[in-house]
Amino acid sequence: MESEAVPTRPVESDLLLDDQATAESPTTDFEPVNFPGVGFGDFLRVIVVLGVVIALIYALVWMLRKLTGIKTDSGDEIRIYSTRPIKGNSALHLIEAGKQMFLIGSTSNSINLISEINDKETIDEIRLKSSRMPAPRGFAKLLRDRLSGKQSLAKTKDANNYPTDGSILNLQKQRERLKHL
Repeated sequence: MESEAVPTRPVESDLLLDDQATAESPTTDFEPVNFPGVGFGDFLRVIVVLGVVIALIYALVWMLRKLTGIKTDSGDEIRIYSTRPIKGNSALHLIEAGKQMFLIGSTSNSINLISEINDKETIDEIRLKSSRMPAPRGFAKLLRDRLSGKQSLAKTKDANNYPTDGSILNLQKQRERLKHL
């Protein structure tokens, strides 16, 4: 019978890494490899690619608006004069659609017409009060005003010509009033 060759384990001294035998092995001369660093050209390429990606996103949004017909302009066809929360997620809304005015109620599940306002004097009074109120401002307008250095609050003055916007000038008003006491 012939015996099959059984694999033998290597000697443990052959497996050591810090061996004298490995130190005596012939060395080859390797040239050092210089890896390039990040330069101005790489930075410029990243900026250009980022600009192209932003332009593509803008073009995609523009095309989607054109194709779906969504208008970004807030027209005067429907105007919300007032919203008053009632309970939970229920609210009353006073709206004008065209030349008609409605009081509607909304919940998370439905919207119901409560009343149509037909009284001309009431409609005129609502329009007058809403024209005196400042227009709602969006975040983009606030940011633009802040960065351009414009004052975000309109400075109004009372009968004594004192500012009423809550600024430091109100402190001067109080100081003058205390002097007269």
